[in-house]
Amino acid sequence: MNSVDISAIDQDILDSFANLIKIRRHIHSHPEVGPVQPNTVEYIKEQFDGMDNVSIIEGKPTAGVVVDISCKNSGPTIAFRADMDALDISETISETHIPNQKNFRSKHDNKMHACGHDLHTAILIGFGEIIHQHRSSLKGKIRLLFQPGEEGYGGGNQMVKAGYLDDVINVFALHCWPDLSVGQIGFRGGPFFASIDYFTVNVSGIGGHGAAPEKASDQLLAMSRIINDLQSIISRRISGLDHAVLSVCYASAGSYDAPAVIPANAQFGGSVRAFSNAIQNTIETEFRNICTHSAYSVHPECEVDIEYKRVYPQTVNNKRLIRKVEEVFSRFIKKDNLFTDYKPTLGGEDFSFMAEKVPGVLFLLGGTLPENLSDKTAFLHNPSFDVDESSMLFGVQAFKNLAIELLS
Repeated sequence: MNSVDISAIDQDILDSFANLIKIRRHIHSHPEVGPVQPNTVEYIKEQFDGMDNVSIIEGKPTAGVVVDISCKNSGPTIAFRADMDALDISETISETHIPNQKNFRSKHDNKMHACGHDLHTAILIGFGEIIHQHRSSLKGKIRLLFQPGEEGYGGGNQMVKAGYLDDVINVFALHCWPDLSVGQIGFRGGPFFASIDYFTVNVSGIGGHGAAPEKASDQLLAMSRIINDLQSIISRRISGLDHAVLSVCYASAGSYDAPAVIPANAQFGGSVRAFSNAIQNTIETEFRNICTHSAYSVHPECEVDIEYKRVYPQTVNNKRLIRKVEEVFSRFIKKDNLFTDYKPTLGGEDFSFMAEKVPGVLFLLGGTLPENLSDKTAFLHNPSFDVDESSMLFGVQAFKNLAIELLS
């Protein structure tokens, strides 16, 4: 931590650093993917076992686990969320990778915490243990939301449906960010993370012989034309002032072993991201029109079946609450390190469901030592991804300051 100024970090948080590291490394070593993380949940519950004025709430496994910390006096409930799930990624074997050097790499093949959720969970546990010591001077309740299934499974929505935000007035979350240095924090009011839609398109028709394409409807050509024409949505149907992206991420047709067969079926899929409901609706409408008409332009026998799924809405930071966050963070983050109009990201976040339910703010927590930050720094979902553990001090401090400010 020699290159990071930690002078603004409270002593009780500094004293907890070794425990934060232990928790983070345990979770990193034991990643769980998918809509539920049962072993992680049990580990979290163990950390709060025996603490007074703490209650643990469990419902459906897909809705995670909730830890409520009751303060001395009655008052409102504010919530803090951490996602727990890992990814289907094989962790790098590079000798320069810190988890390899310090022997806490993933113990499970093709499973890895490559998006920092191990860090998020450790921060929330550490914050809970710290704020528990201050409960006698606070009013209300602190709710810790340990959320499963953020990586495409909608765990945030499951927690909302379970009623865990019904009595909450505000909700907060953080995401470690390798493009920011440790000690830096970034956020903005309004849309911050994009909405996500997933699509799958099946093109079917008449297969045939490669020597007689006139006797087939050529689904491979139809798929290629559709994919090409879809790119005109962003460039010609959406204003250049609006941010959106449409990416085709896989395509499949025919067989390597059948080079003379025009396949009867072809399939492709991908995702769409946008920052407003209106743009999201426009893209879906144009998408369906182009798929149908572009396929027909190849051959009238080409039929298109479209599966278009709205996955996550855009994450919108409450503009009133963001002013309070800026005020609170400015007390321990230097002005040059506090980015209050940080650029939005086209990545998606199911914290969006929580922020739709109650006023909420998600902020980005710097995760890379300043001397290591470059355009070659491994980003999220990369097998070499890692976060400097000193960033956890700033995450716990941020949550602690918010809780004390809002519940004093």
